[in-house]
Amino acid sequence: MHARTPDAGPGTPPRPGPGGPHAGLEQAGGRPGTTPPVPGRWSAYGRSVLASILFPAVLAVFLVFLTVQVVVDAGPLIPLDEAVRDGVRDAAAASGLGWLDGPMHLLADLGGPVPGGVALVAACAYACLRAPDRAARLRLAGVAAASVAVVSVLVIAGKNAIDRAGPSGGEVTGGEWGFFPSGHTATSAVCFGTAALVLGTVLSPAARRRTYAGTSLLCALIGLALLWCDYHWLGDVLASWALCGIVLWTAARVLPSGGHPDRGGPGTGPQSPSSVSSAARP
Repeated sequence: MHARTPDAGPGTPPRPGPGGPHAGLEQAGGRPGTTPPVPGRWSAYGRSVLASILFPAVLAVFLVFLTVQVVVDAGPLIPLDEAVRDGVRDAAAASGLGWLDGPMHLLADLGGPVPGGVALVAACAYACLRAPDRAARLRLAGVAAASVAVVSVLVIAGKNAIDRAGPSGGEVTGGEWGFFPSGHTATSAVCFGTAALVLGTVLSPAARRRTYAGTSLLCALIGLALLWCDYHWLGDVLASWALCGIVLWTAARVLPSGGHPDRGGPGTGPQSPSSVSSAARP
């Protein structure tokens, strides 16, 4: 015969069920003794939001920091600009480096509107052909056009409002644009950068990483070439990179999610924006 379990008398605490006294709470909130929402998860969510906006926030502060110094013509940027200009001039005049003039001028010319515009249009056309539907194609074209328009308006406004002279000296006369921020740097960064992001929506993760890396290298070389050719101050180039970084960060979150063309064609398996960054990690 089986032994009987005595009935619980008055004042006897209830016996815990399977899984212990906190089993229901553990399933509901994930931690013993807590009920949803779990404070720890809200803290993690807050940290995630803060981390996501940290990059554009730092770029915005840096852009304001550069702009204020150029406007008041004072601060650590001004002597740094002069030191970099003199150092680049000395390097350009050094014996044995004259062969770099041709490639550097060619790279500087890539910052013009024609090369960047052609690259962006070609990238949009290719991505639209491989996009899964009409809505995705419209978003690709809209983001590309909006990115270029925003950067163009802000750069032109900055040049007209600040009227900074170039590294070669001389005042900016009426009808001329100033040198801050750098138009060639901004044009190359926003056109080539947006083209890379647009292509990234239809490329495989490996091809996407190579495209992003190659685009970053190209834009860096164009900025260096502008300094080498004595077309811009270092601050002009840095300001345009900061501005375009904010615009490209925004564009990456508005563009349609990419698929895995190498695993079944474009539009197969949508990706979230966070999956693009995670795919870049080994």
